[in-house]
Parts: sequence; structure tokens; C-alpha cells
Amino acid sequence: MASGCLPRSPGCGRDSVSPLLFDLHSTGPSVPMRRERFGMPRGGTMKRHTAASNLLLSLLVLELVPLGQGNRLPYFINYFFDTYLLINEDTPVGSSVTQLLARDLDNDPLVFGVVGEEASRFFAVESVTGVVWLRQPLDRETKSEFTVEFSVSDSQGVIKGTVNIQVGDVNDNAPRFHNQPYSVRIPENTPVGTPIFIVNATDPDQGAGGSVLYSFQPPSSFFAIDSGRGIVTVIRELDYEVTQAYQLQVNATDQDKNKPLSTLANLAITITDVQDMDPIFINLPYSTNIYENSPPGTTVRMITAIDQDKGRPRGIGYTIVSGNTNSIFALDYISGALTLNGPLDRENPFYSSGFILTVKGTELNDDRTPSNATVTTTFNILVIDVNDNAPEFNSSEYSVAIPELAQVGFALPLFIQVQDKDEGPNSVFEVYLVGNNSNHFIISPTSIQGKADIRVRVAVPLDFETIPRYEFSLFANESIPEHVGFARVKISLINENDNRPVFSKALYNVSLPENATVGTTVLQVHATDNDVGSYGKVSYFFSDDPDRFSLDKDTGVILLMARLDFETMQRYTLTVIARDGGGEETAGRIRINVLDVNDNVPTFQKEAYLGALRENEPSVTQVVRLRASDEDSPPNNQITYSIVHASAFREYFDITVSEGYGVISVNHPLDYEQVVNGVIYLTVMAKDAGNPPLNSTVPVTIEVFDENDNPPTFSKPSYVIAVMEDIMAGATVLFLNATDLDRSREYGQESIIYSLEGSSHFRINARSGEITTTSLLDREAKSEYILIVRAVDGGVGHHQKTGIAMVNITLLDINDNYPTWKDAPYFINLVEMTPPNSDVTTVVAVDPDLGENGTVVYSIRPPNKFYSLNSTSGKIRTSGVQLDRENPNPQEAELMRRIVVSVTDCGRPPLRATSSATVFVNLLDLNDNDPTFQNLPFIAEISEGLPAGTSVFQVLAIDLDEGPNGWVTYRMQVGMPRMDFLINSTSGLIISTTVLDRERITEYYLRVVASDAGTPSKSSTSTLTVKVLDVNDESPTFFPAIYNVSLPENVARDFKVVRLNCTDADVGLNAELSYFITGGNQDGKFSVGFRDGVVRTVVSLDRETVASYALILEAIDNGPTGNRRTGTATVYVTVLDVNDNRPIFLQSSYEASVPEDIPAASSIVQVKATDADEGVNGRVWYRIVKGNEHNNFRINPSSGLLMRGVRPLDREQNSSHVLEVEAYNTEHGPMRSSVRVIVYVEDVNDEVPVFTQRQYNRLGLRETAGIGTSVAVVRATDRDTGNGGLVSYQILSGAEGKFEIDESTGLITTIDYLDYETKTSYLMNVSATDQAPPNNQGFCSVYVSLLNELDEAVQFSNSSYEAVIMENIPLGSEVLRVQARSIDNLNQITYKFDPNTNAQALSLFKINGITGVITVKGQVDREKGDFYTLTVVADDGGPKVDSTVKVTITVLDENDNSPQFDITSDSAVSVPEDSVVGRRVAVVLARDPDAGSNGQVTFSLTAGNVGQAFEIRTTNDTYGEVLVARPLDRELLDHYTLRIQASDGGVPPRRKEHTLRVTVLDVNDNPPIIDSPLGYNVSVSENVGGGTAVVQVRATDRDAGLNSVLSYYITHGNEDLTFRMDRVTGEIATRPSPPDRERQSSYCLLVTVEDEGTPSLSATTKVFVTILDENDNAPVFQQQLYEVTLDEGPATLNATLVTVQALDRDEGPNSTVTYAITEGNILGTFYINSTTGQIRTLKELDYEISHGRYTLVVTATDQCPIASRRLTSTTTVLVNLNDINDNCPTFPRPYEGPFDVTEGQPGPRIWTFLAHDGDSGPGGQVEYSIIAGDPLDRHHLRKPPLGQGTSGRVQADHHSEGQP
Repeated sequence: MASGCLPRSPGCGRDSVSPLLFDLHSTGPSVPMRRERFGMPRGGTMKRHTAASNLLLSLLVLELVPLGQGNRLPYFINYFFDTYLLINEDTPVGSSVTQLLARDLDNDPLVFGVVGEEASRFFAVESVTGVVWLRQPLDRETKSEFTVEFSVSDSQGVIKGTVNIQVGDVNDNAPRFHNQPYSVRIPENTPVGTPIFIVNATDPDQGAGGSVLYSFQPPSSFFAIDSGRGIVTVIRELDYEVTQAYQLQVNATDQDKNKPLSTLANLAITITDVQDMDPIFINLPYSTNIYENSPPGTTVRMITAIDQDKGRPRGIGYTIVSGNTNSIFALDYISGALTLNGPLDRENPFYSSGFILTVKGTELNDDRTPSNATVTTTFNILVIDVNDNAPEFNSSEYSVAIPELAQVGFALPLFIQVQDKDEGPNSVFEVYLVGNNSNHFIISPTSIQGKADIRVRVAVPLDFETIPRYEFSLFANESIPEHVGFARVKISLINENDNRPVFSKALYNVSLPENATVGTTVLQVHATDNDVGSYGKVSYFFSDDPDRFSLDKDTGVILLMARLDFETMQRYTLTVIARDGGGEETAGRIRINVLDVNDNVPTFQKEAYLGALRENEPSVTQVVRLRASDEDSPPNNQITYSIVHASAFREYFDITVSEGYGVISVNHPLDYEQVVNGVIYLTVMAKDAGNPPLNSTVPVTIEVFDENDNPPTFSKPSYVIAVMEDIMAGATVLFLNATDLDRSREYGQESIIYSLEGSSHFRINARSGEITTTSLLDREAKSEYILIVRAVDGGVGHHQKTGIAMVNITLLDINDNYPTWKDAPYFINLVEMTPPNSDVTTVVAVDPDLGENGTVVYSIRPPNKFYSLNSTSGKIRTSGVQLDRENPNPQEAELMRRIVVSVTDCGRPPLRATSSATVFVNLLDLNDNDPTFQNLPFIAEISEGLPAGTSVFQVLAIDLDEGPNGWVTYRMQVGMPRMDFLINSTSGLIISTTVLDRERITEYYLRVVASDAGTPSKSSTSTLTVKVLDVNDESPTFFPAIYNVSLPENVARDFKVVRLNCTDADVGLNAELSYFITGGNQDGKFSVGFRDGVVRTVVSLDRETVASYALILEAIDNGPTGNRRTGTATVYVTVLDVNDNRPIFLQSSYEASVPEDIPAASSIVQVKATDADEGVNGRVWYRIVKGNEHNNFRINPSSGLLMRGVRPLDREQNSSHVLEVEAYNTEHGPMRSSVRVIVYVEDVNDEVPVFTQRQYNRLGLRETAGIGTSVAVVRATDRDTGNGGLVSYQILSGAEGKFEIDESTGLITTIDYLDYETKTSYLMNVSATDQAPPNNQGFCSVYVSLLNELDEAVQFSNSSYEAVIMENIPLGSEVLRVQARSIDNLNQITYKFDPNTNAQALSLFKINGITGVITVKGQVDREKGDFYTLTVVADDGGPKVDSTVKVTITVLDENDNSPQFDITSDSAVSVPEDSVVGRRVAVVLARDPDAGSNGQVTFSLTAGNVGQAFEIRTTNDTYGEVLVARPLDRELLDHYTLRIQASDGGVPPRRKEHTLRVTVLDVNDNPPIIDSPLGYNVSVSENVGGGTAVVQVRATDRDAGLNSVLSYYITHGNEDLTFRMDRVTGEIATRPSPPDRERQSSYCLLVTVEDEGTPSLSATTKVFVTILDENDNAPVFQQQLYEVTLDEGPATLNATLVTVQALDRDEGPNSTVTYAITEGNILGTFYINSTTGQIRTLKELDYEISHGRYTLVVTATDQCPIASRRLTSTTTVLVNLNDINDNCPTFPRPYEGPFDVTEGQPGPRIWTFLAHDGDSGPGGQVEYSIIAGDPLDRHHLRKPPLGQGTSGRVQADHHSEGQP
């Protein structure tokens, strides 16, 4: 049965079981009427049932069987009767498609069938098995659905069921095109992208099989089809002239994945022509030639153009655009014929180079007018020459004057030019020079074509005295006789100077003392010239113009012009020039020797000297070596030294002379503490031995270094101090100070470091000695600390000194502990009616504080009348109030059974225990009833881990009996497990007898028995279930507790180091663990998973910073706060070293000076490098990598000590050596560094003068040579410097008075006449001695043979000799033999090489002087020379005519050299990442000195070429060009290390490798990427302070360097400059002028992020900023003053006066305004509407009350939700009243008087009356009159004076005696 198709159960819903049972128990026909209750559908449709339903049905049927024997019909159970049956349309006919299943409860045989004509045509059913067969093929596209009725019947009835059969689609239909055939016509200028046609194909299949995609087969380059819609578009420009039509095949394919089907259709596209093509010329090119003598009208060329538009081509018109000089050509407009229009002359400069014509062809419209379609072409017309011109000279006559000494070949300064204007053969001619002595000159060239410059040169030596001038004719002849050119040539000679001046001596020698006076005549030179006249006059000059001598140019007298200085120059060698009147010069030499005088002061080598020594240094210690020099010669330059001044301790210093140095030494130890500032200043004098002696002084500074000879000392050995125990962490406890008598910073007071031992609660400042607390202290935990403080100075190792002090710190008590109960709660048994003052129990509380702070006082709270308490001891007694267990008063019963005791200590302030102690009193009584449990059964819960005796539950049983019968006792039944509980038999309180452990037992079932004391005893039993609650009493446990892990230091970040294993035996949250690293992770390199316990690396490790970690891992459970338990584990992480640090030299370079005779293995300089790695990786080796080619040095590979090597030093070969020393720790790899070591070689006079030849031969000196004849020059060189390199010569023996030698030049001359007959040869021994001790000498011999005037030359057998040898030929091999003979044959012929022969050849070959055999004596290397020419001299003692012969030796090559990379080869290059493929990035140069293929070098890349990014190309067998082979990307790989191999072509080949490092330079090819490219939405309150951060825009750039440096800008939206943006961080903040919402409520800021590349790239985003309102605007009234005027009176009651209005620019509540009258509202007369601002009167306005005006102050207040921030504005409302006369004048009193008036005195004032009228103006002015009581008119009223009010005075105006 298919899932999801379960039927409704027969026993569910409305079809419940009850009515079914009712039917079952009925009789008769009612049973079949309810068959649907058994699952049979109404109307014959069967529903499917679950197995459970069928089971229920079977059970019910079992009950039916006894009631009746009626037939039960079968029913179908197939799922598809309720859903559908799917059959694919490609199901073969005859296939089984399904099987019908049915069930009959009677187990009758069933027959299956199919009902209906259509169904029977397609389907057949096997009647017995129910198998359904397909009879006809299905086609979903014809019929996709069948409704088939199947039947099943038993022996008595038939059941039918209908099945919906869906025909499943199969991709069996190919797409079908509609409306074929397809064709379309389009113009050729149809734009690209234009749709031109739509094809339509459909496929009746479903799904992917019915979805059609279109394509071209094959694809078209000009058209594309939309794969889904079939729209054909143009994708490339069309051209009718190229293609006029296209036949395309459209393929329509369905999308079935397994078997797609397709159909093809043809699409014909016809292209129509458009006039869009320019014309073109045909038959190109048109270039041609024409003879210059062609007549006008000659046709030159036909020009033809056609229209490329082939649909309807147009005619062409022709014109000449340019190049038609002088309109020499004509072009027919229609035919295109080009003809000659005039005469030609090729020699005309306008025509000589031909013509370049540009011709235009224009398409003609139908009316023959030109159109816009044109074409042009350019071609050449050359003019062909005809021979019509003769040669011509540029002048008819030429004249010149030249010196007589003009050399043969000298070109005369004449500009002779000849030209034939024709060309080619027509311009060929010959030039001749004709005249007397014309052979003295030659001309060139003589054969000329066209044009040439004629050079006349001297052919023979000229002589002015013989022929002073010449005159010739010059002809130029063509083959045509009449074509001849002619010119005259005249040459004059100029007389010249023929002789040079000659000095009387070749060398002038003179000596002068250095103190010779200026003006002294030194000598006079003289020279003669044989010329006459001005040419014979001689003048004298110095060649180099010396500054100390002058020369008279006429007389030759030399004078001293400046003082001499022997020390500066001992000898002057001057060159004098003798010049005659013609300018001829001769040089002569003058040697002036300077004699020494003592005139130089000794000079120290330095301006000051610095020495150093340590205090306590032993005596006779050398401190300073100093040296002075005196440039005088001995004995004037002998120097002595003395100390002439000392700033201190003069007697402690001595000075001696050693090896020319003044050596200062100390003879007594010094004390640094006694030397001021540690420095002593000396003055040393150097004095020479001259007469008088000269001296000079130099300052010497001696720096004394301190030694650590004083320990730090504390002021006291121990310190005692007391502090309060509540002292804060970090508070200062004590300052300690130790002193050190050493005075230097290194060892003295400033070097002291303090340390502390004894407690981690205190620490000490290592520099200041301040002791502070590190945490809070607790006297109750520890009351006293003993600390050891050490002070150590700056000494190192055993030289360090220490001072120690003890610090005793006592903690003083404070009242910081609350009293705590010891055994609370308390449970006691007490018999009721216990007498007063009976002991009940004693409660105990303890306080760990001292004294009053620890004294406790007890009290009963709340008061209990039944008991009393001793406040000191805690003893509880009964009071006088009777205890009655049966007391019905619940309050008193509670008081009798529960005593609550509190406790406080006596501290200031006193502390009360955090909880009270309860004493539970069990009142005992008699037993009179069965005990009755009041609270059992019950489930009690108790936490595990509580101490034994903890109350678990108090069982309560009540026995109402009195006396013993009412006493209830409790017990637990025997047999409880482990008896872990105990019940109080009296109180029923169950307590634990042991510490409960939930992890052992989680639940107890206690059977409790309550018994009374009656006889017999009664009891009750119940169960108490005790659940043990988990308490966080189990600590997390690591297994193991210690982990050891080793990690390489280059491990990646987030690397899993270890997974911790930790468990907690608790449950629930108590077992939920969290992990933390609590120690050992100071640098934050590790993290631990909060839950998973996995330790990982956070960042990469560095062993050189931290080599190991001891990580303390803590697991904390999730128990209650304050009671969480922890477990710890230690993870020891050892960081394994990786060789990631290169050795670093301690100095950037090293220099040393050594004498050149330093012994082998002597130390020169110590280089030192350190490597931060460890072990093998940190071990440093040294080697010399450069500069030691001759093994002059060696270096200890482990210590770095540079020593002299196996070969000695020789300053004369090399005065300094620059070595490159490398420190490394692996043979290969980058972990290496190098340093330059310069060794200067100081000279030692160790070189012997060496003659250039061991023997000098002067063979064949004519015996007739005169005295003074030069014989030979010997020359010796001494490679030393100074006097050690000056050489003087001397003949030691063999001269026999015939020869002498110049001691300076080595020139040997004769001093006596020679005689061959007396002696035929001389052998002299000559010495050369240098001028410095030990005066080394070199020797040579000079052999002089005399010539007996023989006249025959020696003849070689061959005129030359040749030999061929291989390179590397063994030494001694014979090359060839030369032979010579002499006709005279008087002497033995000897052979030797000519001394002028190439020195290299002489070093390789030698010749036997007797036999003439030439042999090899040196290593022959073809690469040093492959061809040698030797000149062999054969000597028989006669003249040297023809006595030499040339011997040539050719050396053949062997492949004995490897290619060598040239130093110019690139080894490190940089290339931009955007370099194009093929770009050359580097060039290497390798040469192989071998020849032929042995020397041909090819290059290849052998390693490092990642991704084949580069290739190398060999050029000229020497160069290797490295090229980019593939595109580069620095972001993928930023460098390459290429290994280049150079191989030669030898067999076998020899190779050499070279490393090329290619760095890929970044190109700005990555724009910035903004984290939020869609924008930012932020808000900020207005009026925020300047610099308030709003938002930070973040972006990244994959480029490097400047290309990745990003700058942030606000490029739009910030016109009012409200915001600023940090261009580096991207943070947008407010400026000091805050945003104002009322000015602008929101901003849309356009932010541009730009990198620093060139050109820069950028990205943009938007930041939307909403300005939040703040209450920063007070309401503003429309007017600052409102004024209204009205009359007083009743009409003003409830009158509306004015409406005030204030506006607030804020928004929301901040802009809501309420109004109020705050001032001037007299008697509450006015009312203002708080919302509208309308002011009206509540009372009648009265002018007299307001004095004519009401001044109201009205406020407008906004409604900011924060009342304190509300803002208020005020305005004034003036209400002016007009008075009306509504008030009568009133007197203050109704009666005045009586008054006493003096009789007989008229006029006195009687009284002043004052009446008041509240009105104003005239209505308020009072006038007085007497209206009654004065019948006699004896009184009158008088107005007061102006300004005295309105009172009236009454005066008497007559006298009346006796009357008032």
C-alpha cells in the first residue's frame, strides 16, 4: 500500500463501533444494510483499509458468524482505486501493467474482469490472478486518461471499482515547425541586433520533452537565434557585395535529458543591395615612365574605376586632385585617359624627381552629377633621361697654398665639384689632371657618374726650395666628343721650420738646502737651434709651471721663488721646454735635491687621546698608546715623550717609549670613588732631537670604570610594621631604601633592583622599593607575614652583590566577621508543665574576630514568654508561664514549641548573624489516642552532601490522649536500606545519619511507625519517600589532568591543539561544563572552546618570544552561583622551533688593520652573529663567500674568528681586502645574512728591489763607442711604499773602470774607451738598494759584448714559422725548431726571444738558446690566447740586420670551461602583474670562453617556473631573455624564484646555474570592496557634540602597497559640511557645528572609497543619516507684545481679548506648545486656553483695580517627554482699560471733629479734609464745598496749592468771641 494513502478506520469518526455492534446484535436483513461499516463503500465503491481495520473487522466477523450465514462480498484492496494508476505510453503491447488485489471474508474464489467497450479494447484482465495486460499501444498525445471499471466477484455477487488510469508521457514526438517554408528579405544595412524573423515549432510532449530550444546548425557568424523564443537577429554587419543570400538550418530540439528529439528547417535570407559602397580603381597600380623628349598629346595611362555596388552600378567621373605640376598632364573626365599636356625636361628641378599624381574617381548620379561616393589613388610617373648635357665644373679656376711639409696623401683644401645633369649611363665621364710635374699630385675619383667632389692629394714629398708652385689643367670627358668640361688648378707651397732646439745636457742635477733664501740662482739651462732667423731663436718655459721656481725665458736662468721644505718634497724634477721661433719644442730634465734642516715640530697623530681602565686594575697596566711624528730627517726626527700635567694622581702614571709609541701605563691601582667624575686628564709632550729641540703637547683623557666592590645596604636589618586587615589591594605598606657606595650608574645606587619573598599578598617595586599589597588581606586567615627583601646591584654573575632586610607585617583586627551559629537548628524534648527556670538547651554562636569584635550577645526575637535566655552564655530556661501541650491557642502553642534566637557581636558597629537560630521544642505528653499521621505519606526532597544530622522531614502524628497515652514516639521499621536516616522518636524529625550521595542512591522509601505510650501501645505506619536532590558536590575531573603537546611555531591559526576530556558525576546543570584558560596564556595565543573543550591556537606562535606554555585549563560546572565547582588541568605546550630567524651580525660592518707580515693563523677580527632560533636552527656557522679568492684568510666556522689564511698577505699586491662573511645555519635556504669585513694591509719593508730582468744584455756594443755612450738602462722596482720603495743603483763589480751607473735612473754609460781586442765582453754585477731599514737589495747582471764590426747578417732557414698545438699541452712539449746560419760563421749563433715580444707569449714558451727548439713552459689556455706571434732573435755577435724571424703558434680549443654567468646578468627583477605575454622581464648573460660549439651557450628554466609563467629564449648563443609566457596575477602569486641553467654545446656539455628572483609588482587592478555596498542606514541626534561617531564605512582592497591604501571621502550630500569623514578609517563623525534637524532632517551622503593606485580605482555607497529631533528650539511667539484696549465695566465679563500664538520648530512632543499666564493675572481675572492661546476674562475688568492696565506675562512651553528639558518662551499682553466715572468720592470717616478754634483769630486752619475717588481723569478729580452747618458762612474751603493733592482745608475767616 502506498504511503500517505491510509483509509479512515471503521472505528473512527462518525462510523464508530457502537452502531456497528448494535447492528451485529440485530436480526434479519439489517446486517447487509450496514455493510459499509465493514469497509464496503456505498454505491459499490470500495475504500481501502489499514491492516488494523481489517483485523478489527475480522474480530467483529467472528462475532457475526453465529448470528447468521449471509454471504459477504469481496472488496478491492489496491491503492489506485482511491488515487490513480500511471502507465507510460511506451509500454509494449502485451505487458503486464498491474495486478488487481481483492479480499473476501468468506474466502470464496474470486473472479476478476474489466467492464466497458473502450476499456476492453485497451486492457485485458486475467480472471483468476487479476493481472491486467495492455492490449493496444497507448499514445498520451491522443488520449491521456482512461476511466476503467474493474470487477471482482465471488460465487454470489459482483463488486465493481473504478480506476483512473493516467497515461505517462514519453518523449516520442519531435518538435514540428509551423508555416514553412521560411524566407525573408532584408537590406544589407540592417543594424546589428535587429530581429528579422521568428520561427515557431511545438512539441506535444510534456515537461522537458515538450520544451523546445532553437539553434543554427551549423552556427552562423552573421545571425543568431534566441534559443527560447526563436527570434532571429543580425549579429554582424552584412554586405551585399560579399554575400547576397544565406541558407540557414534551424534546429528545434526538445529538452528531454535521456533521449532528446530534434527537427531541422531551412531559413532563406536574401540580402538586398544598398548604395553603401564607394567605387574602387582597377588595374592598379598606375605608376609608369615617360621619356623627357616625348611630344605633347602622348597617352601616359588609362585610369579605370568601377562601382562596388553590384545591384545597379553607376558611372565614374575622373579628376586629378594633386601632383599635376604646371598642369603638365590632362585627364579625360569620362574615359579616364591621362595624356601629356606640354614639353618635358628631366633636368628641370620641377620634373627631375618625377610626378606623384593623386586621381579621384567619383560615382555619377543618374543626371551625371557627382555623388558623395568617391575613391582616390596615388601613383608615380618617372621622367626617363636622354643624354643631352655635358659635364660641368663648379668653377673655371681653383687656387690654393699648402705647406711644404704636407704629408703624402694630404688632401688640398679645394672644393672642386663636377656634374653631368643627365643620369645613369648618360652621366658617366672621366677626369684627368694635365701639366708639368702633375705626377706630384693625384686626383680621385677619376671615373664619375652624375655628380662628384674631386679631391686633389699630395703624391710625393714636396720641397719649397725645389718647386715653389704648380699649375695644371683639369678635364672632364664624356664618350661623346663634344661633351667636355675644363678648369685650371694653381698650387703654391709655403716655407716651413725644419729643426728643433737641442739642450746642452740631457739632465741637469743640483742640490739646495731647504732653508735657501728666496731669489737664489739655482742654475742656467742652454739649448741651440740650427735654424736661422726667427726659427733659430730659442725661448725657455716650464712644462708644468712649478710654484717654487722661475725661469727666464730668454736666458734660461732658474731662480728660487718660494721656501723649500724637505719634509714636503725631497726632490724636484722639472721639465724645461725649449721652443724655437717656429714653435718646435724640445724637453729637458732638471733634478733639484733638497737638503734637510730641523724645522718641523713633532706632530701627534690625533688631536686628543682617550684611554680607559678599571678601578683596582693592577699596576704596570698599559692605558694609552700615542705617537707623534716629525717630518724632519734623522736625527732631527727622533722623539721623546713626557707627562707634563695631570688633573689628579700624577704619580700614578708613567710614560715609556716602545716601538716608536709613547706608552702611558698606571703604576698604582685607582679607586673609582676617589676620581672626580671617573675621569683623569693628562697632558703629554713630544720633543724632537734637533738643535734647538722642538716640542708639542696633546691632551689625554683617562676614563676610569667602576667595579662592583660595594654591596647595597639597607638602613635597618629588619622592619616591623602593623596595618589594618582591611587595607586596600595595591595600597602602600612600606618604602624601603638601600644604598650602594658605588658611584657609577652601572653598579651604584641607580642600578639597585628590589625583590621580595615570603608572600604573594605583597609585592615590591623593583626600582623604588615600595611594598604594596596585591590582594585583600584577612587577619582571620593569617595575622602575620614575614617578608624577605633583597636589593641587588647591577653586577653580573658572581660580581653581583646583594643586601637583605626582613619585614614583619602584623595585621590589626577589624569587625569584619558576622557571628555564625554552631549547631543550628536545635531540637529538644521538653515535658509539658516543666517547672520554671528549668534548663531547656544552650545555643552557641562563634565570631572569629578578636576582643569586643568577637564577643557575642544572645536574645530571643521575637520575644517568647515561655522561655528566658542568658544573653552571655546562650542558655535557655523555662519562664514562669505554664507549658501546656494541649494549649488550644495556636500562637501560644507555636511559642511553646519554637524559640527563635538572634545573636550580635560587640564590635563598632555591631554585626548581626545573617540568620537566626531556631530551637524546636518537642512537648511530651501522655498517650490517649492512636497516633494519626498528619503529613504522610509524603515525598520529601533533600539535597545531597548535607552533613549528618541534617533534618530531612518532620513526621507529624497527633495523639489526642493526655499523659503517657498521648505521647507519640516515632521509629522506622527495621530493615531500611543502610539505615542512612534516623527519626527522632519524640519529634518525628527525620535526620540523616550520614552524608547522602545522590550519585550512590537517588531515592529512599522509609516506613515510619508512630507509637503512643499507652498500654497496650498503639501505632500507625506510613511511608516517607525521600528523594535525594543533586547538589553540585562533584567537581569536574579531567582525565588526564596533564597534557603534553608539542607544536611547531609555524602552526596555522585555529589549529586544534588538544581536546580536553572532563567529566562531572553530577546531573543537569551541575554537570554542564564550561571551559576557560585561567593561566599561562598571557599573550593570548590560545583559546578553548567554551563547550567542546577543544584548545586551539588564536594566532601563530613564535618560539623566539615564548618557547613553551603551561596553560591552566579550568572546567566550571553550571551549578548555582556561588557554589560552582571547578576542575583544572594543565596543558604543557612545547613550541618546537622552526628555522624562521636568520642570523644577525652584531655590527653592520667590521674593519681591521694588520701588517702584511702577519703570521699564518693569526687572529684578525672577531665577527659575531646571533640567531634567535634554538638548537640546530639557532647554531650559527660562518664562511667567507666573497673576496677571498687567493685564500689569504680563513674563518673559524663556529666561532667567527677571522684569521690569516694559508697564503700570506702582500700589501704590494693588494693593500686592502673586502671580504663578505656569511652567517648561516643551513647550507641551503634563506636563513643567512652577510656582513662586509674590510682588512687594511699595512706596509712592511719586506720587498726586495726587483730588476725587470735578471740579466741585462747589451750585445754588440761597438768597440768604437765614445765616452758617455749609453750602454743599457737597468730598472728595479720595489713595491713597498715611502723610502722603502725608493731605489738607488750601484755597480758592484765587473765595470773595470769602463762603465758607470746613474744611481737614480740606472743608466749605464761608458767612462773610458773600449777595446774589443783587449776584452770582448763585460759582465757587471749591479745592485739596487731601497732607502729604508733594513735596506733590502736586489741584484742583476749586465752583460755587455763588444761588436767586432762584422758585416754579414744572420739568415734564418725560413722566412717565417708556423705551429698548431692543442690547449692544455703538457709542459716541456716541443712546438717547433728554428734554424739560422751566419756566412761569417765567426761565433756560435744563439737564439732568444725578442724582449718586445708579447709578455704572455714569453710566459708560455721558451727557446733553447743553442738548438733553437721552442718548448712549452707555461699552461696553455686557448681562452687566454689562441694565437701567439713570437719574434726569435738569432745573434752571432754581429750586426742585427735581418736577424729576427716571426713564429706564429695557433692554439686549438678543448671543452674545458663551463659557461659563466656575467655579473651584469639580472638576478632580481620586478615585473608588473599586467605585463603582456611576451614581455621581456630579464636578461641573463653567460659566456663560455671555449670556441665553436664548445662555447655556444643555451639557456633553460629548470625550477621555480610555477604555472609555466615564464619562458627563456636564447639569443646569439650568449643572451638569455626571460619572457612572460602567461598572464601574471600578483594576488595569486607575488614572486617567483627561477633557476636558469646555461649549457654549452660540448660533448659532454658543461652547465652552470643562476638564480633569478622575479617579484611581481602590484598593479591597481582591484577596486575597493565596500562591506555594505547597498548602503548604510543610521540616525544621530541633532546637537550632538563635534566628533560624535555616526557610522564607519569599511572597505577592503586585494591589491598591495599604495594600491591597497584606501581613502574615504564624502563626495555628495554634505554640502553644508555637517559631517566629516576620516579618510583613513572611514569613520563619519559630526563636525563642531552640530547637525540641526530644523535646518535639514536627513542626509543622503555619497561616500567614495578610493585607493592610492595610479590610476586610482574607487567604489561608492550611500549613507542615509536621519537626524533625530532634540528639544533645542523654544517656542517663538509671533509677537513679543500683544496689546488690547477696551472700556471697563460689565461688558468685559467673559470677553475674548486676544489669541497669542507661538511656534516651535521641533517635531512631535517637542513642538507641541501649551500656554499659561504666569504673571499679572490679578485676582484670577483672566483665563488662557492652554492649547489655542486664546485669552478671555473670567471677571469684570476694573480700571481702578488695575490702575488702567493689566500686564500679563504669558508663557509658551513645549511638551518634551523629559520635563527637565522643556523649553519656555514668554510674551507680554497689555490690556489697557478706559476709565468710566463709576466711583463716588468717599471720605475716610463719616464724621470729623470736634475741633478747637482759638477765639478772635481769623484765618487759622481748622482741618484738612481728604476724599478719594477711584476714577481717573476728570472723573477722579474731587472738588470740596460746605453744604450745611455754616449758616453764617464763617468758614470756607481752600484748595490746596498746586501739586498737593485734592484735599480741602477749612479756615475761619472772622473773629467771634466765645464761639468756635
